Amino acid sequence: MATSAQILTNRQNAQNSTGPRTAEGKRASSLNSTRHGLTSQLVLLPGEDAAPYNAFSAKLLTELVPEGTLEQMLAQTICEAQWRIERARKNEANILALPHFEELPAALDAIEDPARRNAMIEAYACTKYEKALRNLHIQEGRLQRALAKAIEDFQSLQQQRHIAEHDKLTAAINARKYHQALELPFQPIDFGFVFTTGQIDREIELRHIQSDPENTYGIPHVRTKTERAARFARPREQNMDASRSL
Repeated sequence: MATSAQILTNRQNAQNSTGPRTAEGKRASSLNSTRHGLTSQLVLLPGEDAAPYNAFSAKLLTELVPEGTLEQMLAQTICEAQWRIERARKNEANILALPHFEELPAALDAIEDPARRNAMIEAYACTKYEKALRNLHIQEGRLQRALAKAIEDFQSLQQQRHIAEHDKLTAAINARKYHQALELPFQPIDFGFVFTTGQIDREIELRHIQSDPENTYGIPHVRTKTERAARFARPREQNMDASRSL
């Protein structure tokens, strides 16, 4: 543990430090948070064109179709993680290509067969830049895990939303059928439903077609009001009888 004298000295040194003063030092310091480019908080590096990322992000968000703040946050995380993974792969290719722009050992330079020469240069690059490649692979692995987790959370959140929407639509369908059976006016908004009457009717038809593809005309027509009321009441009476038997 630091002594009182050491703490005082550190504070005095901190006050004397004003950071980099030269243009070169300031430029280097500004890159500290984005030095690796894969784990930085900034998605784009200084000087990196934003257009490709914006196009990539827009395309991915269109496919994900997020709704609500949480889904949008997770969708953005997915975009950023995948963009960094793509950058890692490009960086690996660039590192392996570095020896082609450097002075090679005489033994490699003397190889005449192009395929064998390129293979040996790649092996040489793996050895020479082993530390950089290892760090790159570690960071890519972390990004892959973060991406998988974000996708899992996003899909779970979307599934919960779809189930909730299905339940609300089912409640709207039941209310719609009840009012139709009793020939009563029905406005979904009066019961807190966000669906229009047209949307509810289309869902009724779609569900009936899915359950009985041969009958595409929907629920069989019931002519009288009494028959419609009785038809709607029968399932309720059956449920009440079942509850009494318990």
